Amino acid sequence: MRVERPVADALGDTPETVIPVSLLRRGLAEALVDGPVSHFDAAVVRSHVLPDEPWCYGRDADAVLRLLQRIDGWFERSMSPNVSRDLADPLAALIREEEDVEVRLYEDIYHSLTKPVPPHALPYVRLLSMRDVDLLLASNWQPQELGYATFGELFADGAAAGAIVHGKLRALAHTNALSERFGDIGAKTDKAYRGRGFATACASIVAEEIQGAGRIPVWSAGEDNWASLRVAEKLGFLELSRRVYLNVLRTKHALR
Repeated sequence: MRVERPVADALGDTPETVIPVSLLRRGLAEALVDGPVSHFDAAVVRSHVLPDEPWCYGRDADAVLRLLQRIDGWFERSMSPNVSRDLADPLAALIREEEDVEVRLYEDIYHSLTKPVPPHALPYVRLLSMRDVDLLLASNWQPQELGYATFGELFADGAAAGAIVHGKLRALAHTNALSERFGDIGAKTDKAYRGRGFATACASIVAEEIQGAGRIPVWSAGEDNWASLRVAEKLGFLELSRRVYLNVLRTKHALR
């Protein structure tokens, strides 16, 4: 039996679950579960695009590790499970003990925006549509990398904004994931065009679209991703919670 949609329902609708829930419902992730799906003891969700960064849910570190060990290649690859702060220390200790590897903790900071987004209009920055698919493809973007099976889904259900300079897409913000209540925003700027406010301007348009659809914008960034955190601050996002990446560093002597 396919468990992806039931697992999506069981995860609930929060800023911390909007991405895996959206991917599961769009058929872009797979799920492993320990216990009854509706009230599981542990669950692991793997994106098809980033399979080595699985989301882990549940309070039983041993049950979560058993699911991770079912992943093909778990013992050969360095992986970075994303877990709750409560689960981070016990699961990291268990992985170190059982597998004799180094595990480094890296915090993932979640924000939400409950006030109207302030405008940050800039020349070259506008809302994108299906007419701009060639621009996305020319910048090597594929819909699955943006959280959708097709570009049609992106523009029908979500939103994207870009900075178009000299006929090329230099910055992009988009609805990375959608749930009933939330819309997660992803953003990226070409290295040569950073520091010009493009990410902030693009993200402000997408946040406005999310709010216009009756959802709450969500932003997540790593603890030392200062550029991303600064964009969130300028747009009025407030820190809501944190999860933790367990960066499992495998050395040659630790491989099995």
